[in-house]
Amino acid sequence: MTQELTHDPKLNRILAALPVTAYARLESDLAIVELTAGQIIYGAGDDVDYVYFPMTSIVSLISSTENGSSSELAMTGYDGLVGIPLVLGGATTTHKVVVQTAGTAGRLRAEVFSWELNQGGELQRLCLCYAQALMTQMAQSVVCNRHHSLDQQLCRWLLQSLDQIPGNSLNVTQELIASMLGVRREGVTQAAGKLQAAGLIQYQRGHITVTDRPALEARACECYGIVRSEYDRLFKRSPASFPKNRSRPNPLTVRQRAEARFQQTAPVATNTDWEAARLLHELQVHQIELEMHNEELRNSYAEADELREKYADIYDFAPVGYFTLNAQGVIVQLNLAGAILLGIKRSQNMRHRFAAAINPEYLPLFQRFFDDILSKKSKKSCEMLLLPTSHNPESFVKIQAVPDESGEECRMVVMDITAEKLAERALNLREQYLRAVLDNFPFMTWLKDEQSRYLTVNKLFAENFGWPSPDSLRGKTDFDITTRELAEHHHAGDQAALSSGETKNFEELIENNGETHWFEVYKSPIIIDGKGIGTVGFARDISERRQMEEELRKVAAIDPLTKLATRRHFLGHLEAAHSVMKRHAGQQVAILIVSLDYLKAINDILGLAADDAVLRLVSNVLRNELRKEESAGVIDSDKFAVLMPNSDIEAAQAFAERLMNKVAVTKIVMGERQGVVTLSMGIAAMSAADSTAEQALNRADEALCRARAAGSNRIEFATQPDQA
Repeated sequence: MTQELTHDPKLNRILAALPVTAYARLESDLAIVELTAGQIIYGAGDDVDYVYFPMTSIVSLISSTENGSSSELAMTGYDGLVGIPLVLGGATTTHKVVVQTAGTAGRLRAEVFSWELNQGGELQRLCLCYAQALMTQMAQSVVCNRHHSLDQQLCRWLLQSLDQIPGNSLNVTQELIASMLGVRREGVTQAAGKLQAAGLIQYQRGHITVTDRPALEARACECYGIVRSEYDRLFKRSPASFPKNRSRPNPLTVRQRAEARFQQTAPVATNTDWEAARLLHELQVHQIELEMHNEELRNSYAEADELREKYADIYDFAPVGYFTLNAQGVIVQLNLAGAILLGIKRSQNMRHRFAAAINPEYLPLFQRFFDDILSKKSKKSCEMLLLPTSHNPESFVKIQAVPDESGEECRMVVMDITAEKLAERALNLREQYLRAVLDNFPFMTWLKDEQSRYLTVNKLFAENFGWPSPDSLRGKTDFDITTRELAEHHHAGDQAALSSGETKNFEELIENNGETHWFEVYKSPIIIDGKGIGTVGFARDISERRQMEEELRKVAAIDPLTKLATRRHFLGHLEAAHSVMKRHAGQQVAILIVSLDYLKAINDILGLAADDAVLRLVSNVLRNELRKEESAGVIDSDKFAVLMPNSDIEAAQAFAERLMNKVAVTKIVMGERQGVVTLSMGIAAMSAADSTAEQALNRADEALCRARAAGSNRIEFATQPDQA
């Protein structure tokens, strides 16, 4: 095949089928381009700027999924065109268009192609026929890929590709074929191997030659024959009868088209010499050019008249007012909407000044606006309040104005924005109400977006973190208002609420005006249409409540008379010591029970006040003897217990003796009467083998009973469980 042949546009089936006159109109605008393999002509969603008529190239229409998979919808060669959306009234592609086989194509600008289609000629018929054939190919490809074997699909694809170009060879790779069919490359390799073994094709890397086409057609499924028959049937239909085409306006090619029209006429033969004949030729061609120019002018005038009528209707019936004011501000021209807006008649031009319709408060603003338009010759806009008319209430308008070329007139577009202003006022009022509610909350309140940026906070929140106003925190994050550690903690809490979709309620320490306070914090996600868009939260200071709770816990844990632990609180310490002993081998714990001897007698002799004084005295001495890790509690009206971790029996005995000696030298004096206080004690060692912590306490109590039975003011030791 010669180079001239491969660059002949009429290799394309559509171009070749055009009548001579129709093809002549396109020929001067048709550019021959080289397409390279893999070239992307259009991506999905691209505008169709050019239409391509393949001659020796093949182009694939490819659909892709989000995960990157793709498959071929259809292929186009010399029997079709690329740019079918323009034929069907669209302007963008819905799929990717990629060159499968390199070659040549004729390229035509989209506006030229669309103009020719609008003439309703043979090009339109051929393109619609091709569109129908292309849809048949797409539909049959879906059926084939679903119901036929990979061998049959490969045969169909090879035959359809060969139908698009001259010859019996294709420059394609197995990887490309697999991508077009939407299958794995291994499957294509296996199917191609079968065809080569059967002598139907010869395959070398990147090149396939069909050696037995009839056998290949016999091996293919019926899908190939259906598509091929549809193409042949549609292109063999008789041309429809269309009205005569008018000239297409294009001053760049008018000479070429005039020459083409001249060649289509039958000039009268003359016997003049060459110069005369040449002059006659030029005159005749020039006459045709003038006729074409006149035809284009007539068409242009007709289109201009049509546009003028169209835009006159748009001007008159537009929903906004159009005004033209002269240098004195007098209305020179206005449309119907403008007349209704001001309550005047359109016939009363030159009788009204626009300023007469403006609220007096806005007149100085309008005058400055009007003067700036004419003096600075620039585009400006403003908002004004118009006076009420007999048909319209007081209304807000937005005015956009520009001067004319001479600066003598002002042309304005006036839009009624009363509804928008009322809505804006209502919105502002609601925002003020909301702000009042937020600022009067007795706790900190905030609203954040999904990135934990503050959208709004209340006044208490801003004051707490030392910011001048709630608005000053808008767009800030916790990293702008507190330490990085706390900011990361707050951000994690926001994201936890968003991800879980649940309200979070917790207590935490927050610095407030340089002081650390306990706050109860609520964070809740904001869900709209099933999607979390932010969080709302509030925090209230509970430091006083926590302090009261702490005081209550202290009251519950401390005996008010002796200032020692209550029985329940002491038993809690005892259980904790027992748990530690079980976890750590070799741990020693001693327990003492201290009883005040003859407390009832002191009460009888010295009175109830002496009873309390004795208890306070002994408990005070006891507290002074305790080490940091030791604790003591009241377990009965006249009994104290002492818990001594990390102490053996000898250490407990030494403690008991010191306590007895210090109490013995203390006398209780009530008026002229006095008494001496003595103590009896029982000592026991806690054992890891004890099933409960109170078993050791019971052993110490048994030892105390023996001491009291032996005459009081004594120390007795309990027998260990393994010695019982």
